[in-house]
Amino acid sequence: MKPARRAKLLPIALAGMLAFAPALLSQSASPIEKRRNLAFPPAEENFEKGWQERVSVEFELVNDADVKSLRDALNDKTPYVRALAARALGIRGDKEAAATIADLLKNDPEHIVRIRAVEALGMLKLEAPAIEAAIKDRNGGVRWSAKISAGQLTNKTDFAALARQSYAGGMSRESMGLAEIGKPAPDFTALTVDGKPFKFSLVLGKKPIAIYFAAFDG
Repeated sequence: MKPARRAKLLPIALAGMLAFAPALLSQSASPIEKRRNLAFPPAEENFEKGWQERVSVEFELVNDADVKSLRDALNDKTPYVRALAARALGIRGDKEAAATIADLLKNDPEHIVRIRAVEALGMLKLEAPAIEAAIKDRNGGVRWSAKISAGQLTNKTDFAALARQSYAGGMSRESMGLAEIGKPAPDFTALTVDGKPFKFSLVLGKKPIAIYFAAFDG
């Protein structure tokens, strides 16, 4: 091939590589990177946008992310990454992360991080003083979650194991694609904190599917 022709084809080849780059990066990105770079982060204005991706990434974090990367993510600059990392470590039963999670509960400026932190400590059944202090938190959501976690400390139920079981049998991209925003949801079955199964549609009366996933993002 002549040098001149090769020079003309090079920009075309580079353009093709760049076009595929986002898809390749998405496939190779870790669950934490995906959570950090969501097209539609958890926010009220995104309630009906991007919920499939947010739920999918949460399931990946709980089921597939390595513990070290989750511990590192407790210091992430993005609040919803810190929040979900704390929750995932609680579900995974990582007791070594309890002190760091307790520090988030005491000092993190974002209430959603403090909520997920106190939930995690309840599942770990550790850091009772931090949980008790959170009952007086300035945010009502943190106070409510702290009261639940305080009750879990002396309960013999392994709430983390129940959560792992629920996530392990959770929703796939395919199953979530069965319903569209504003249409009746399929009858997903999940577990309550005491391990009893229930159907979302029975609890929520077949509300739009987006309603079912609001709690995942605080």
